[in-house]
Amino acid sequence: MIWAIIILIPLVSFIEQPWQSIPRTDSLISVIYLGIVPTGVAWLLRFRILKNNGLIFQSQVSYLIPIFGTILGYIFLKELITIKVLISLIAVCIGIYFVKKADNKKTI
Repeated sequence: MIWAIIILIPLVSFIEQPWQSIPRTDSLISVIYLGIVPTGVAWLLRFRILKNNGLIFQSQVSYLIPIFGTILGYIFLKELITIKVLISLIAVCIGIYFVKKADNKKTI
């Protein structure tokens, strides 16, 4: 990421000339709001989950993203759910179950 920034800043400055554009007030407010409120709330929730449930549970939360992505894609975008998708979602759920089961045995 750092190398991409180093390479792209001179290129973007030459092509886009950002010093000549003035952003509108509503877009500045939107960027500030999106940077502070939802991102801040997400980080607070993340650290609360980490503090209350531990690192193993925190890592399992990221495995829920494909499940909810598939469900929301089906509901809102009318995406097809094939047998391969169902098998992969079942595999993710089984993996989460085994990790949670192993974590419960360690804490007892």
